[in-house]
Amino acid sequence: MTTHKTKLMMKNLMLTRQLFLVLLLLFLGISNTIAQTVYYDNSTQLYGITDSTGKDIVKPSFEMMTCFKNGLSTFRKNGMYGLINEKGTIIFQTNSEEMLYSDYGFNEGLISIKLNGKCGYYSENGKLVIPHIFDYAGQFCDGKAWVKVKEKYCFINKQGQYISDKWFDKVGILDGVTYGINYSDRSNKQNKHNKKQLNYYRINIDGSISVAENPDYLDTKRDSFKNYFKKPSEVSSDLKPHYYIDNEGNTNWKYRNNKGEDVSKEEYSSASNFENGFAVISKKGKEGYLIINEKFETIKELDKRFKPLWQIDESLNFENGLIQVSQLIKKEGVFETWEFYLINVKGDIIKKMSSGVIPQNPSGF
Repeated sequence: MTTHKTKLMMKNLMLTRQLFLVLLLLFLGISNTIAQTVYYDNSTQLYGITDSTGKDIVKPSFEMMTCFKNGLSTFRKNGMYGLINEKGTIIFQTNSEEMLYSDYGFNEGLISIKLNGKCGYYSENGKLVIPHIFDYAGQFCDGKAWVKVKEKYCFINKQGQYISDKWFDKVGILDGVTYGINYSDRSNKQNKHNKKQLNYYRINIDGSISVAENPDYLDTKRDSFKNYFKKPSEVSSDLKPHYYIDNEGNTNWKYRNNKGEDVSKEEYSSASNFENGFAVISKKGKEGYLIINEKFETIKELDKRFKPLWQIDESLNFENGLIQVSQLIKKEGVFETWEFYLINVKGDIIKKMSSGVIPQNPSGF
């Protein structure tokens, strides 16, 4: 009898532990879905970080901040510049009023930062690992990174040493493979002009260089080249907006998959990236904006008073599941008064960001 009770107690204990683990995993999963976004607080005239529920991760305390890019935001506080992550942890800060800039996030434990016009590499604890001697610098991949000096590109290792003597006109990364690209003139007698031909070289893990296979494939995929990497958790969708100019000079958008195929039947007058399975679009010849899912079904029609903010690359700003929108309050002659809000995919206002102050774009101040 005692043995039976003991077995029953052990079984109940195991079930309790399993239930606890399930609940813990669910909690962690929910926590990971709550994303952070930079916003401007009009009352303090400072920038802070909020999550998608409207809760402050960092209260407004920065004089200037960019939107998050690759999980990082550039900020200015007390005249000093630095980098902060989405958890609100400052990972790097200058000791002077010199502007810093980072176009990419951390990869393989290092990040490239531009300071005083030159790029160098820092570790995750903010230590300078490779000095600021490059005009531009990309992320590390398989222990190597591309750097730019006087309009030419080469590759270095994590010690900052050049891994070859060969320099390139351009670099690109496709499907996790790094390529160097050189131009050569190809005579075209029929059209009586020279056309640039691209010669691709594969940069191998050991630093050796070989002529790339399938140059025709690489040439067609040139627009898909990426010079940065995203962590798997940050890759939200295989669908990307792609724009083209029609015969009348209008910009139209379609969505493409990672094979470069057009998958949206309809053309849009504007389109955002997909975030957490949702995107913001506007239809040609129609007023207002819609939230759609990855099947291109309309989930929500936004209030027509709201106009999503545009980025410098003409895409809509849809970051971490939140949409930055503007609303015209009044117009007096040539003067207009606007207010800016963060809204979620349901169209609910999460925070009022500012009145007359546009949040910074990810590319800097």
